[in-house]
Amino acid sequence: MKFVIQPELSHHDIQTMAQVFFHCMGFEVVEDMPATGLCLDVRKSATGRLVVARLYEDGEILEQYRTHIDETDEKGLCRATKMAVYTVLTIYTGHRPPWGLLTGIRPAKIAANLFAKGLSDVNVQHVLKTYYLVEHGRAALAARVSRAQRSIVKSGHKKAVSIYAAVPLCPSICHYCSFSAYPIDKYAKYADDYVDALIAEIRLLGHRCRTKNVENIYIGGGTPTALGDADFERLLAAIADNFAVDKLLEYTVEAGRPDTITLEKLALMRKYGVSRISINPQTLNDHTLEKIGRRHTAAQFLEAYKMAQAAGFEHINIDLILGLPDETLDDVRCTLDGIAALVPKSVTIHTLAVKRASKLHQETELLARTKISQLRAMLDISAGYMDALGLAPYYMYRQKNSPGNFENVGYAAPGYEGRYNIQMMEEVQTIYAAGAGAVTKLVNKRQNRIEREFNLRNPVEYTQKIMEKLGRVDIQLKQGTTR
Repeated sequence: MKFVIQPELSHHDIQTMAQVFFHCMGFEVVEDMPATGLCLDVRKSATGRLVVARLYEDGEILEQYRTHIDETDEKGLCRATKMAVYTVLTIYTGHRPPWGLLTGIRPAKIAANLFAKGLSDVNVQHVLKTYYLVEHGRAALAARVSRAQRSIVKSGHKKAVSIYAAVPLCPSICHYCSFSAYPIDKYAKYADDYVDALIAEIRLLGHRCRTKNVENIYIGGGTPTALGDADFERLLAAIADNFAVDKLLEYTVEAGRPDTITLEKLALMRKYGVSRISINPQTLNDHTLEKIGRRHTAAQFLEAYKMAQAAGFEHINIDLILGLPDETLDDVRCTLDGIAALVPKSVTIHTLAVKRASKLHQETELLARTKISQLRAMLDISAGYMDALGLAPYYMYRQKNSPGNFENVGYAAPGYEGRYNIQMMEEVQTIYAAGAGAVTKLVNKRQNRIEREFNLRNPVEYTQKIMEKLGRVDIQLKQGTTR
């Protein structure tokens, strides 16, 4: 799709709103109306009091809509722009996005801000529905998630921080994956050096956080349990040496791939104080697992889950993805029946988002896209299963390029919510991060500002950079500096 946009209007607002309706279409801003294809022309009226959106196809106008700019609202121009685009595309497609004008990844954060202003639950939902055009069920979900998060955030220390350590290695790369993840068989020869570099940065973070209250630690990836036993134990030992693991509120390892979970890995995690793990089948349909490039079966997941329970892990999260290639409502029910039989304490339901960097995006023959109406039904079915299991929504976010602009939701039994997930997604706590692709977020609540520090994404380049700095890092630690 092409856009003709006046300079004073936000390209970002227009494009992100259009992406809700055409999540996999390429976009381009042009100066003149093209003779062929779809084009959205968005501009102010001659009086400057209206935003007008017109949709053209092959140079002929198909739909148009105009809306007033509320000059008493500091975001009036932004809202009018998105409203004009939203309405003309709703008329054209017949699709009414569940989150209305909201295009960000944190819809619950808006509910949290409204609660902070003293609004009641009813009024928060009213604002979401009338001002942002959020559908009733999603407005209720945002309010419910926000309430759950408030109680958890308040229970922590006001000056607490969290730690994230990245191990971007996996047994294989799933076709839908666009994260900084690399196949372990290709990078195995670098694994020892990578862990050396990661431990060096963990030591630096330990020094940096020496006067802080470390509340949560999360080892993610990739799949940290893809490491060999020796490297995995070195990593866990380094964390135990640099942080008071026994005082943590939560210590998570993303043991996401069932084919990496062994009795030895489970014993090591128990030995070093890990309190929460995540084992992620994504689906329990073997034909889908093969199609998306995961080298394990549903039976292997069930075996790994029961093995973790037997090892003493009570807090086990399960990740599932809705909208995987060619999956039907019956496939989703099959997966949920299998999960329900385990009576889990924590389940995260994702909707498939196909990123441009993923193999699935490139392999068009696998892109038998789930219809939006079917994906909505899958979400409704999943929510029903979670409710029957006594699991309540506590964590929510959205991803770009997700069909229908739907949400990912974490469900948990009372007391089994993922604290790190809340702190990370809602950006209410500083998170110090180590490892390739890791991002440190420094949250300044007084100034309402977040500063980010980015690590190199490639594990080999990251390792080389850290190794070059090892001598300087040691000197910094001895001198007592933290940067």
